[in-house]
This record gives sequence, C-alpha cells and structure tokens, in this order.
Amino acid sequence: MLFLAVFCGFLAENQREHLVENQREKRYMGMLYEDLKKDTADYANDTLWWTRMIRLVDTIRMEIEKPENERNLFLLYRKASSIRSYNSFQYHDRTIQQLKSAGNFRLIRNKFIADSITEYDALIVTGLKDLEAQSNVIYQQVNFLQDKIFNSRYFYLVSGGLIGKLDSVFRQHPNIFSLSSVPPSDLLQYYNDLEYYRRTMGYRVGFMKMLCRNAVALIKRLEEEYNLK
Repeated sequence: MLFLAVFCGFLAENQREHLVENQREKRYMGMLYEDLKKDTADYANDTLWWTRMIRLVDTIRMEIEKPENERNLFLLYRKASSIRSYNSFQYHDRTIQQLKSAGNFRLIRNKFIADSITEYDALIVTGLKDLEAQSNVIYQQVNFLQDKIFNSRYFYLVSGGLIGKLDSVFRQHPNIFSLSSVPPSDLLQYYNDLEYYRRTMGYRVGFMKMLCRNAVALIKRLEEEYNLK
C-alpha cells in the first residue's frame, strides 16, 4: 500500500509538471506569435522604404548620365538629400531570446515548429544583419562623396519641408547648384557607389520578402498548433 501511494504521488507530480510545462509552452508561443506579427509589419514598412530608396538612386544615376547642360540640378539636390536617410529592421526577438537563454526550446513539443523558429532566427541574425552591415558601409561612402559633390547647406531646406524655398534659391542663384567644378573622378566614384548601394538594397528587399513569407508561414503554423488568433 505504501508503495502504491508513493507511485501514485509520483504520477500525480509528473502529471502536474507536464501540465505546467504545456502551459509555459503555450505562453511562450503566444508571445512569439505577437513578436512575429510585429516583424511582418516591419518587413512591409521596410520593404516599401527601401524600394523607394532604390527609385531615388535610379533617378540620381540617370541625371548624372546626362550631359552637364541637360541635368536637372534641382531634382538632383532633392533626391541626394533623401539619400541621407537610413532605415534598419527592428527584430522583435524578445521571446526567442528567452527561449534560447533559459533553455526552454525543450518545451516546444513540435520539432518542426522548433526547427522553423531556429532557422528563422538564424536567417535574421546571420543573413539580414550581414546585409545591413554591408549597406551601412556603402551608405557612409555615398554620403562622404555627396559632401564633396553637393553643397549640403541646402539639404536642410528639403529635409525641413522647405522645398519651395529651395526652388526659389535655385531660380535666383542657379550657379550655386552647378556641378561643373566637381572633379569627374569624384562624380564617377559617386555614380559607381550608388550602383553598388542599389544592388545591396535590392538584395535586402528580396531577403526581407523571403523572411516575411517565413514569418507568415510560422504564424499560421502557430495558429493551427496552439489555437491562436
């Protein structure tokens, strides 16, 4: 009888621990679910932002390709001022960090989901962050050259929403915006760096779209597995 009582107590305790772990698993997955939804929103916003930057770079390069007397210098200044902007993806990894640091990946009973989470995290940490580092380097180089080519004292007129005032300055003093004094080697380097910057942005947009698809697929899997909405 004593053995039976001890055995039953063991089973009850084991069942209780199992129930607690199942509750913790669902709580973690609920948190991850919310993190992934935030990630997908950021992917959508960042993709639009970087696609716009690609168009800006295309416009600047097309203007540089034109003969000096045919360039729209006012347009060049407007677009070049926007290249000053930069955007980084905000990874909502609160839950994944908790799962990793506390060794709680063991709570995830579905191995496919656990592997998908690990793969998703690795793609961001080693893939997207590497692309961000590369584009940040070329971004700095592009802006270094812009300081040699453009009179950046007028950039604030655009960034401050005073495009009308910039247009007025341009009409009154068109020579201020002339690129005739810029060494051809600097202009060529700027043109080439913009091409490389555009390429890294294209890779970045494609990679973020792929990550977004992965996140959406994982969200759907969590909804099915844990009855989340």
